[in-house]
Amino acid sequence: MPPIADKHLEERILKAARRLWRTRGESGLTLRAVAEEADTTTPTLYKRFRNKEALQLALAYRLRDELLAQLFTSPNIEEVYRRYLCYAEENPHEYDLLRLSWGQFFSPGNPRPGRAWVLTLLAMRFGGKPENYAPVFDALFLLCHGTATLLTVTSDKALRAEIRENCIKICDKLLANVAILRAE
Repeated sequence: MPPIADKHLEERILKAARRLWRTRGESGLTLRAVAEEADTTTPTLYKRFRNKEALQLALAYRLRDELLAQLFTSPNIEEVYRRYLCYAEENPHEYDLLRLSWGQFFSPGNPRPGRAWVLTLLAMRFGGKPENYAPVFDALFLLCHGTATLLTVTSDKALRAEIRENCIKICDKLLANVAILRAE
């Protein structure tokens, strides 16, 4: 009789990888440690993920999806960037993994559901076509990503608050003057 496949194994592996990443960062995420944490064997883990990079990328996609789920419930664009910054500040290790994976997320042909959604929100609010707002989205993303990165590496609480508040003010001003960046 052939062995019965564990339907929950991949989920256990990704949860174990997340726990290890959160507590130990990149250096703590070894396939052996993940296998042990997921209560499986290293060879079994290799059947699901060919190497550490594949496991990291699968975890990064999961984290991106979790972040997007939080953002997609935002009632308006202002809340989107506030939630984005909050996620990074509350989940610095997870944001670091996302940061390491942006190159993969932004590779040509790879869907960018968050970008498409924000472009649609901008067009609905300000008129025109979603693609007209690509420069606006890029500016918002770059401001928020830079700020989020700083929030994850700055331990001073007052400085983090100042950095966050400045980013929000700038993003608010950008939206108030959206026509400056809107492409025709």
